[in-house]
Amino acid sequence: MTTLAEENKALLRRLIDGAFNNRELSILPDVLHPDFVNHQEVFPLEAKRGPAVFEELYSKFFEAFPDIRADYHNIIAEGDLVMARDTISGTNEGALPIGAPATGKRVKFQVFHLYRVQDGKLIERWGLTDDMAMLKQLGLLEV
Repeated sequence: MTTLAEENKALLRRLIDGAFNNRELSILPDVLHPDFVNHQEVFPLEAKRGPAVFEELYSKFFEAFPDIRADYHNIIAEGDLVMARDTISGTNEGALPIGAPATGKRVKFQVFHLYRVQDGKLIERWGLTDDMAMLKQLGLLEV
């Protein structure tokens, strides 16, 4: 018998491994609630609710970083919440949605995600991305 915590961790692994790392965007409706809301807008997006939010966001990442992947180090779950700490890495071979051209540089940065689960699907996400590290590695920010 699996616990709710184990189910929620498996759901998040399916999102990270399936949709992001394996580019299986067709599974997004299976893991994201129809009313899904991402409270961290990494790039300006047309979509605001539902699986289309991550379909658009992931597609933009895949265009800018064709080899991008997430390696998660920790997945923690309690109640209706599940959290992951990832290292995102990839090579910038496409234009960035912020208007910058491709740099050809490799990046590696941390992301923390906290999701709320409802009806067996991820319905809300709060995230922290080390954008400064990414921009610095791309040569777009000097500190």
